[in-house]
Amino acid sequence: MKKYIVIAALLASTGIFAQQQDSLLRRQMELEREFNPTLQDANKITSLPALREPTVKKANTAYSNWAGRTTPPLEIAMPRPGSIMTDIPYDLKKGYISLNAGNYANIDGALGYRLIENAKQTLGFLFLHNSANGDINYVQESDPSSNKAFFMDNHGQLKYEHAFDAFKLGLLGAYTHSAFNYYGNTFGDTRIYDIENQALGVANVKIDVSSSKSDWLNYAGLLDFRNFTTKYGSVPGENGMKGNQIEAMVGLNKPFEEWNSTVGVDGRYFGVFYNDNSLPGIYNFQLISASPYVGFDGYNWKARLGADVLFQFSNDNAIRVVPNASLSLNVTEKSSLYANIKGGIDDNTYLNTMKESRYIQPMASVKPSFSILDIEAGAKIGEVPGFRFDIFGGFRKTDDEHFWVLDNHYVDDMLIGTEIWAGWITKEILKPVYGNLSRAHAGAMIQSNIWAPLNIALRVKKNFYTVNNALYRDAQISDAKAYNLPGIETDISADLQAMSNLKFTLNYYFKGDRWSYFKGENVKMTNINDLNLGAIYQINDALSINLKANNLLFQKYDIWYGYPAQGFNAMGGFTFKF
Repeated sequence: MKKYIVIAALLASTGIFAQQQDSLLRRQMELEREFNPTLQDANKITSLPALREPTVKKANTAYSNWAGRTTPPLEIAMPRPGSIMTDIPYDLKKGYISLNAGNYANIDGALGYRLIENAKQTLGFLFLHNSANGDINYVQESDPSSNKAFFMDNHGQLKYEHAFDAFKLGLLGAYTHSAFNYYGNTFGDTRIYDIENQALGVANVKIDVSSSKSDWLNYAGLLDFRNFTTKYGSVPGENGMKGNQIEAMVGLNKPFEEWNSTVGVDGRYFGVFYNDNSLPGIYNFQLISASPYVGFDGYNWKARLGADVLFQFSNDNAIRVVPNASLSLNVTEKSSLYANIKGGIDDNTYLNTMKESRYIQPMASVKPSFSILDIEAGAKIGEVPGFRFDIFGGFRKTDDEHFWVLDNHYVDDMLIGTEIWAGWITKEILKPVYGNLSRAHAGAMIQSNIWAPLNIALRVKKNFYTVNNALYRDAQISDAKAYNLPGIETDISADLQAMSNLKFTLNYYFKGDRWSYFKGENVKMTNINDLNLGAIYQINDALSINLKANNLLFQKYDIWYGYPAQGFNAMGGFTFKF
């Protein structure tokens, strides 16, 4: 199957294979889980309103025995003689349409079409829709006890690729429009932002180029421009946040095959320029980095040694040097060890924080954070037939980390009529708590397909946090916690291929030991218990139908404190290839 269809199928699979954005939780909680070995994180989160695009890296072409089943299914182990050497190795159909709908007015849709595809060039169109519009009950006692949560995200893009003899060229034009209301709990206070829907629009143009593989010199480059606008600012009626984001990258490397090594350097420029940075708390941001490295590739090991030199220009200018190294070692044919050590600056610009949560306060930028050390290490063990074990752990130290909490503050001099009023005021937006964070984690995962039709996996992760010098609204927090980050996480994922055209799925996610900060105190948040079941039935090569039920335990829990997730919800729909 051609490259575009593979990418399109991955994007569309959110509705096809019961991995749709199946609750408000799954649509909004991307911030809270840094990358680690996981069961199916794509089933847990999405990154709207902006479409996630992975960092481009050189492909690892080494054979991996982790990629497939330990015991192949019967239809693979015993191919049908009639199809050998006669099947066309790509999909003749050029387009697909997917539509899923359910209660809370949940709708997920996708439309894709390959306009051009041949050996040299591809041109494809993609459109994604995601929306919800239903009343959600608050976890806390409040009057009113519920509010309507609305959002609608639309993303369209046109992507072109051309393979020349010496290099490959890629062009992309895209536009994302997101409309939503701030439905958070104000605990009876006057609502400010939900008079009318907020909106975010992002126009994106990107060009990338990469050389054909060469023994002399390889290069790659990227230029990405985004223009963004919001409907209103601090209150409805005020002008919203506007600006431009520019990213440029270039990478050069020289292979030395006789030593199985590579010497290279990567350079990056990233800048965000707001239309009105004269307002308090809004700062333009620029980051220039150079990353020299040397890579080694041995018989059963691979290593990269390098460093990142970072130049930050914002309200606080800084120069940083951090490590960027990795090592992997194949202990046996089926088991390996790995370790990565990095550091860096998180820009925390407006578009990137909107990926964390669309409900952050308008007209404010978040301070950049700096991680002097970020270590991840683990072991992958596959010696037992039908089983895979991952054991992992890590440590990260970050200055000026931010944690989202519901906006609330105490006033003692508010004039109401002729009287002075004192008390707590709550707004339906999220504001950052800043603090220096040290976090360590340890965990394990086991995956098994000892019986070919059934795949099952379990992951458990324990996190340890220490927060110092925490500030909220410039006030010190004496006993700060890593607000909204989980102390313990558990994933269970399973799929059963009952028949060649019928598949059942199960997903369970637990997230416990979460805290928030409200009215000057630490508040324990309700645990997340999210159980989902799904089924997919392939009617023929062109048409399939699916059904999924989410939050089967009927749990009430917050995504962020004051922002609850949907209750029980179900979605069903179809996918049609044409």
